Amino acid sequence: MTAIAPPEPDSLAGHVARLVAIETAADVIQAWHPTLMPGMLQSAAYARAAIAASAPALPPHDVTAIAEARLTRIDTLGQSAGHRARFVIAEEVLTKPVGGPVVLAEQLAHLLDLVALRPSLEVRVLPASDDTHAGLAGEFTMYTAAGRRSVFIETLMGGTILDRPERTLVYAHACDHLEERAASPAASLELIDAARSRLEAA
Repeated sequence: MTAIAPPEPDSLAGHVARLVAIETAADVIQAWHPTLMPGMLQSAAYARAAIAASAPALPPHDVTAIAEARLTRIDTLGQSAGHRARFVIAEEVLTKPVGGPVVLAEQLAHLLDLVALRPSLEVRVLPASDDTHAGLAGEFTMYTAAGRRSVFIETLMGGTILDRPERTLVYAHACDHLEERAASPAASLELIDAARSRLEAA
């Protein structure tokens, strides 16, 4: 069976196109993000701040290009029937002031709007008190298309894709574990909204 992942690109534009192709082909996207808001869900200001902090050697025009590309990727969730995305984020993501308190508050409001407008999108928060879980090794995103899985592990200038079934099965179990340990979707939205309110009141 053919993998859903296109070949490794050798340019920034190629990397972005590769991600969009994978995300568009997937029936289900499941992801774990312990330190930052997931790229697909980032606001423009948050994306620029996160990229600039994570890769300080990148020229400003590359930072802007990557940030703008992230804004379009959420649109893949509306391109086909049955296309769904489920994200688990660590509670610390809600309080880490990437770009400063104002940018973070805007990011949390942006996230609440995305969830409200897209029934295909689910975001759960893993409580900070849960410090022994299947996501300790770091972030990952799993894409499932026609029953076949691919796992994307992001790096500063691209990423690695795993598609051997015995490897992706490990990540499938990790996704199940993290979703079970995370707060419910409704409770997670309350946590996100409470964090936004505290920032706006400060």
